[in-house]
Amino acid sequence: MQAHIYRSSRRLLIEGLEGAALLTGALATWPVSKRWLRDWGSEEGERRRSWAGDRLVSSNPEPSTRGIDIAAPAPVVWQWVVQFGLGRAGFYSYELLERLIGIPVTNLESIAPEFQSIAVGDEIKLHPKAPGIPVAMVEPGASVCFGQAPGSEAPEEHPGRSWSFYIQPIDDDSSRLIIRGCFEPATSLVKRIAAAVEEPIDFVMEQRMLRTIKRLAEEMQRMPSRFRATTRPR
Repeated sequence: MQAHIYRSSRRLLIEGLEGAALLTGALATWPVSKRWLRDWGSEEGERRRSWAGDRLVSSNPEPSTRGIDIAAPAPVVWQWVVQFGLGRAGFYSYELLERLIGIPVTNLESIAPEFQSIAVGDEIKLHPKAPGIPVAMVEPGASVCFGQAPGSEAPEEHPGRSWSFYIQPIDDDSSRLIIRGCFEPATSLVKRIAAAVEEPIDFVMEQRMLRTIKRLAEEMQRMPSRFRATTRPR
């Protein structure tokens, strides 16, 4: 049986400090950098197109579109995407920061066979005290969309929002991973203030998730045996 791979405590601390510094900058510059932070790493065509998960938000959604090129084919990238979530493989982000806000997560750096399937109706937990986000659509190997269908009753923690992952093949050996978020516009002062805090946090965590999945998928493509071997934290 394969031993799962985790980050060492030293690496977690270094990465946590990096994440804290990035979050401080994102919060401080949000009024002027909002559009760039929402669209980090994405291309104009990706921002302008309509994605399948967009229709889960019914009224004039405001999107964020973030992306990254990965030197690994879509099937390899999918193995990392499909297993994310609390109680699964984690979030591939700043684990120390996640723990500080009460998320008891341990991010795996290995493929977990027990988490390699996902289906419509499944719920993925993001926080132990919040309802899970339901899987609304899934195309194995290509995309998974989280959110409530229009007209359904969404929990207060996830109202009028969708969150989707799309893997776009570039060629036989590379692909592009897009994270698309859609949310209803903030119509009140309270909601605008909340967005000014939540969206910089989303940016910091998502860009880290994209960069981590890129690193892991590319390492797996180059050295598949590493992910079958028993490995200590690094």
